[in-house]
Amino acid sequence: MSGLIGELQSFYRDFLQADTDRLGRIYDPSVIFCDPIHRVEGLDALGAYFEGMSRGLESCRFEFGEAVEGSGSACLPWVMHYAHRSLKGGRPLELRGCSLLRFAERIHYHEDFYDVGAMVYEHVPLMGALVRGIKGRMARTAD
Repeated sequence: MSGLIGELQSFYRDFLQADTDRLGRIYDPSVIFCDPIHRVEGLDALGAYFEGMSRGLESCRFEFGEAVEGSGSACLPWVMHYAHRSLKGGRPLELRGCSLLRFAERIHYHEDFYDVGAMVYEHVPLMGALVRGIKGRMARTAD
């Protein structure tokens, strides 16, 4: 595993305690960061996005699986453990996902893949029941 991937894992281990001044050691100034909800470009925009994401979170930490690295790229599986005061009464939740990283000296492209329904929608009253019902119906028709 490259030192850069280890630095990234260290940064995200406890996201709410992460020092955003470290972002410049991990990410390229022109970084593109994508997830199912947002796309931001540039280090300053990434820092602002992370600050906004932190609002409402009671806790947020990541556990990482083994990274699969190639030349200048990596796929990094993770489980996010989080609690948000607006979801499930602030109780702890988990979300599985994976990050696609492209890098040279620093990461210039970071894309997160995860199920937005599992992250948010399933934990909102009424909407959660609807999303879980749709997922259940789809699973039954796939059998």
